[in-house]
Amino acid sequence: MRCEECSDKLDRFVDRELSDTEALQVQLHLEGCPECMDHYDFESHLKRLVKHSCECDKAPEAFREKLRQILS
Repeated sequence: MRCEECSDKLDRFVDRELSDTEALQVQLHLEGCPECMDHYDFESHLKRLVKHSCECDKAPEAFREKLRQILS
């Protein structure tokens, strides 16, 4: 696998959306290519940060009810 092909599949690899065969090909390429491995590390870290930053507590019920009243 070439770096360009690995790069094209990296997002789907991080999201575990590749077939087993494609995932294995990407994994093997990453093991032998420090540049692509750096790219993978960055992408997977970024996705974790985004996921973590999007986790928020639910607004209190009283606040949500008041907001519904204002908007209706």
